Amino acid sequence: MGTAKSFSTTYVAPYDRWPGSGSATATSNCNDINVKPTLGDYVRTCFLPSSGGTSCNAWRWIDGGTWGLAATDVKDGTKFYLQFQLGYEYGSVAY
Repeated sequence: MGTAKSFSTTYVAPYDRWPGSGSATATSNCNDINVKPTLGDYVRTCFLPSSGGTSCNAWRWIDGGTWGLAATDVKDGTKFYLQFQLGYEYGSVAY
């Protein structure tokens, strides 16, 4: 993934999360949110709509060292964060 960024999670109860505080914003670089964790983990994407609140998609397993989809068809400008179920995680993310 040409626009990938490195990430590492921070524990924000009850899960590890990236970014640790705040959110990331989907770009026109990619229509999806792709994650390449170093260790296999369940990941889900939580969206922060402008109307307020949080909406998270289902947990998805992504094998360690491989790219996987955390969310598909994400509109440019959408604010989001990722949660990781099994604990501390690091790797690459593209969105």
